[in-house]
Amino acid sequence: MTAHPQAMNDPAHWDSLAQRYADEADRMTRMYCEAAWQLADLPQGTRVLDVATGAGALLSIALKNDADAIGIDFSSGMVRVAQERAAAIRPGDRALVMDGQALDFADASFDAAFSMFGVFMFPDPTAGFAEIARVLRPGGLAVIAVWENAGGAGPAILFQEAARRLFPDRPVPTPMARLFNSSALLEQAFRQVGLEPQAVHSVERAWPAPPVEWFRDNAKLAFGWSPLWRDLDDEQRAAFAEEAAALALNLPPEGIWSTALIGMARKPL
Repeated sequence: MTAHPQAMNDPAHWDSLAQRYADEADRMTRMYCEAAWQLADLPQGTRVLDVATGAGALLSIALKNDADAIGIDFSSGMVRVAQERAAAIRPGDRALVMDGQALDFADASFDAAFSMFGVFMFPDPTAGFAEIARVLRPGGLAVIAVWENAGGAGPAILFQEAARRLFPDRPVPTPMARLFNSSALLEQAFRQVGLEPQAVHSVERAWPAPPVEWFRDNAKLAFGWSPLWRDLDDEQRAAFAEEAAALALNLPPEGIWSTALIGMARKPL
């Protein structure tokens, strides 16, 4: 069997999902972006970088709050969507295609830098943390959000259960298991790149439960990040979508509760 590149590290995968991500998955991540922005409590005019901006949820919030904000992502499809959203708020090139592990910005360029559920997916997460530290000005604030659950959040929780039921002989991917999904690990990652941890906030929100048909129609969006999904044939994927839809029937009305850890650290003066 030919090995596939991991979807989470493949720009083409995210390019193919960009608009659907903006329409669907962004409903969940935006809630945590709003919480992170409120926790950061930045003054107007703050120079802000959003690393792995995706469809631009945090970037849009920053611009609406009068920050001088730029978002970067390695997916040109995501950047296109983020730029369209940003341009509706403020003109200019506000979203750029860039590798978060090698930022094309000078040292000490930003007052604050966010990465909402991005850095942990990098091939080299430590490089992502180090680049954020490098581009922050002395005293600047880093805000990093990760999922507490080792398997992710929202539909990923259904993914884990469906995978265990349908393919009990296959390991269930848990992308968060390797790093950062505890306060201690997140603080350790900050310290490793010379940032001083300030706080780690636990933020719980409910992912709005879509109609059951959503899981059949959007299976690639919900589960396509997983190496397991990529190794399934069309028949197995259809069965997977049906199993997820069946599990969704038992969701509470408010949806799936998921917890994010929002870590905050400062660059020493």
